[in-house]
Amino acid sequence: MFDGYFDKLFTFALNMVFREDVANDIVQEVFIAIYEKSVLKNYQGSLKAYLYTSVRNRCYNYLRDAKIEDRNMALYAEAAVYSDNVDMIDREEILEKIREVLDELPEKCREVCLLRFVHGYKYSEISEQLEMNENTVKVQLHRGLEKLKRCFSDYDFALVLFMLSASIEYM
Repeated sequence: MFDGYFDKLFTFALNMVFREDVANDIVQEVFIAIYEKSVLKNYQGSLKAYLYTSVRNRCYNYLRDAKIEDRNMALYAEAAVYSDNVDMIDREEILEKIREVLDELPEKCREVCLLRFVHGYKYSEISEQLEMNENTVKVQLHRGLEKLKRCFSDYDFALVLFMLSASIEYM
């Protein structure tokens, strides 16, 4: 069991935590827990699903406990769960649709969304740069997000936000 799944689980964990040592530890901990607790003795479900779920949950715990504040890493960790779907989706097609939706937004709304998601600015920084009230920034961002949600109802929204934050080439 260990040899058959370790490499795939390690890659899965690495895509979530971005550290080889942590990914390795997480996968080993899952196998140790299975061995020590004999968890699978009476388990009737899919072994593969159990292993991936266990690794994913431990990765989430690590990210939460480490209080990782880098929003791109956190978004990527969430989107990595849907990595099977990413292979089926044409990345350029989604990015083009994101560009189109952003281009349809009013200028200030578009600027707020780009500063928040592409450049990672805080509300206060956006407010200062665009010389607008912080509550106005929040309202503009909310409107932009609602438009994106409506246009991307077929896709997982975390994946769309990740692609938006990773698409610096938009500017």
